[in-house]
Amino acid sequence: MGGSVGQTSVKADDVDTSIDDDSSAYKIILGYNLGLVPLIDLAVEADYRDFGSFKSGDGALEADLTTFDVYGLAGFDVGPIGLFAKLGYSSADGEFKYSDGKFDESDSDVTYGIGAKFQIGSFAVRAEYESFEFEGIDDLYMFSAGAVYTF
Repeated sequence: MGGSVGQTSVKADDVDTSIDDDSSAYKIILGYNLGLVPLIDLAVEADYRDFGSFKSGDGALEADLTTFDVYGLAGFDVGPIGLFAKLGYSSADGEFKYSDGKFDESDSDVTYGIGAKFQIGSFAVRAEYESFEFEGIDDLYMFSAGAVYTF
């Protein structure tokens, strides 16, 4: 279990307006390392993520986005340092506010990422890059740093 904080960037072009913005984000992680092969990490992870709020350049649109993600993770360790890649499925909920109203939208699609960790005992710090594919969004990614505790 663990968590991360980071920076999210989104770019989305719509017929009426577009968003090209950054926001602070966080995620809460639960996972299980299968422990099948020494020095090789094979794990499953689930997380809840809040991407933060994004605004269009003209201020006509504000978007808030959260996701629930499930990943398969594979990596290798060399001493206390490890590298990993992950591939998964993301289910997103967004709230979009225009000057004349708001609407909610849900979508789900593939997500993937890469990362590195430094682990001592059951405690690890890690840095990650994750990318998300949703309809109507051209680019959505998150850089994060966090900590996990394994038991």
